[in-house]
Amino acid sequence: MNTAHLKAPEGCDRFLDLVDFKWLMAGMGWWVNLSRLQSDQAYIDECLRRAMTSDSELLRKRGVELLGLSDAQSDTAVSSTFIGLAS
Repeated sequence: MNTAHLKAPEGCDRFLDLVDFKWLMAGMGWWVNLSRLQSDQAYIDECLRRAMTSDSELLRKRGVELLGLSDAQSDTAVSSTFIGLAS
C-alpha cells in the first residue's frame, strides 16, 4: 500500500481512532506502537495490511476509515493488499 498518511473521518478525534484501531489489532494478537503508527510509513503500511487482511470485519472497517477511503475504494485497497502479499 502506498499511503501518504492516516486520515480520521471528519468530526472524530484522531487519537481515539488510533487507540480504537490499536485495541482491535490487539484482539487479533497484533501489538501496535501508537508512536510509530503516527510517524513510520513502513509501519503504517504493515499495520494497515494486517488489518485489511484480517478476519475481523470491524478491524477492516477501522483500517478503511484510517485510510480515509470510501467503501468502493476499500474493495480496491483490499485487492491491492492481497496482490502485494502474493508478490
